[in-house]
Amino acid sequence: MKRPLTALAIEHAKPRAKRYALPDIGHPGLRVLVYPSGVRTFVYRFRRGDKQDVTVVLGPASGPSALTLVQAREAAGDARRQRAMGADPADQKRATRKAEAARIAAEEKEARRREDTVANVLVRYYGDHADGLKSGREVRRVLDKEFKGWAKRRVDDIQRSDAIRVLDTVKARAPIQSKRLRAYGRHFFQWCITKELVEKNPFDGTAVVKEVSRKRILTKGELRLLLRAIERLEWPRRQFAHLLLLTAQRFSEVANMEWLKLDLTSDAPLWTLPDSKNGNPHIVPLAPVAVEILTSMDQIKDSPRVFASFSATHAKARIDEVMLEISREDAAAVGDDPDEVRIEPWRLHDLRRTAATTMPNLGVEVGVVERVLNHQMRGVMAVYQLHTFAAEKRHALNLWADFLANLMVERESNVVQFKAVEG
Repeated sequence: MKRPLTALAIEHAKPRAKRYALPDIGHPGLRVLVYPSGVRTFVYRFRRGDKQDVTVVLGPASGPSALTLVQAREAAGDARRQRAMGADPADQKRATRKAEAARIAAEEKEARRREDTVANVLVRYYGDHADGLKSGREVRRVLDKEFKGWAKRRVDDIQRSDAIRVLDTVKARAPIQSKRLRAYGRHFFQWCITKELVEKNPFDGTAVVKEVSRKRILTKGELRLLLRAIERLEWPRRQFAHLLLLTAQRFSEVANMEWLKLDLTSDAPLWTLPDSKNGNPHIVPLAPVAVEILTSMDQIKDSPRVFASFSATHAKARIDEVMLEISREDAAAVGDDPDEVRIEPWRLHDLRRTAATTMPNLGVEVGVVERVLNHQMRGVMAVYQLHTFAAEKRHALNLWADFLANLMVERESNVVQFKAVEG
C-alpha cells in the first residue's frame, strides 16, 4: 500500500542510473525527483487543459537550503489553489522569478549609482576624454569650478532646471564663460549617456550666449593707474598682476606658472609653457624686470607652482579696489569730489589685448606679436614657418616692459580722467 512521503524516506532515497520520482500520497502533484547525482528536488506536476504535462520546481529536497516536507506541501497546495482559480502555476513561477531578478538588478543598479556622483564621474570623464584634449586643462578648471555645487549629487539626478540655474548664475557673472560652460557641460553629459549613466542631457535646449569679440584696451592713463595700484598690492598679488602685464600671457598660464619651467640664471632668461592652448611648446622670453620679480620670490620655491599660495581668481577685485582708491585720492588732491570717480570696467584678459595693440606702435611687427601671444599660425604659414622668433619675441617684450616703466617715469600728473559711469 502506497503511503505519504516522510522526511526519512526522502533522506534515504537511493540514486539510480536514471532520474525517478517519489510521489507524496494524499498531496496530488507533489513529488520528489531523485537524480543520479543524489540531488533531490521537490516539484509540483500537473496537466494543462491542452493535455501538456508541466513540472514546476518548488525547491531543493536535500542540502543546507532544502525545503522541509511541510514547506513543500504548502507550496504544492498554493499551486493547486492557483489552478483552481484558473491561473497557471508555471507562469506564476516564471513571473515571480522575473520580478525577483528585476528587483535584484534594480538594487544592484541603485548601489552602483550611489557611487556615480558628479565628482566621481567627472574624474572618469577627464581620464577617458577631456585630459586628451588641447583644452583639457581649461575644461577641467571650468567644470570643477561651476559643478562644485553638484559634486555630491548623483549624475542622473541633474535635471534641465539645474543646468539652467547654473548657466544663469554664471551668465550674470561672466556671460561668455556661460557659453563655454554650456559647451563643456553638454559634452560631459553626452559622454554620460554613452556610458549609460544618464538617459537625457540636461544641457540640451538651454540658451546660448552669443560670444562678441571684445575690443577693450587700456589707455596710457589707465595703465599708469594700474601700475600704481600694483605697487600697493599685497604679496604675492603684486607679483602676479605685474607678471601678467609684463608677459602678455593668458591668466591661467600665469596663475599656473611652475618653477621648473623657468630659466632665470642664463643670459637669455625664459619661461617655457609645454601645455599651451594650441598644444605646442611656447617660449616666453623674460624681460629683466620680470626676472627681478621672480628671483625675489625665492621664499616660496618649496612649492612647484610660483603662485600656489593664493587664489589668483580674486586678484581682479582687489586690483579694482586699489585703482579706485588711488583715483579718488587724486581727485581729492585737485579739489574734485572723490565720490564721483568711477573706473571704466575692464578685464584681466584686456591686458593681453592692450599689449598686442601697443607693440606695433613700438615698432614690433604684427607677426612677432602673434608669436608673443602664441596664436596658432594657419594655412601655409603653419606648415612652412618654423622660425622660433626667439630674438624677436625677446625684443618685443623688452620694448613692452620699457614702455610700461616709462609710463611711471614720464607721468606729469597723478590724475587720470575716466568716464563717469552712472549708478
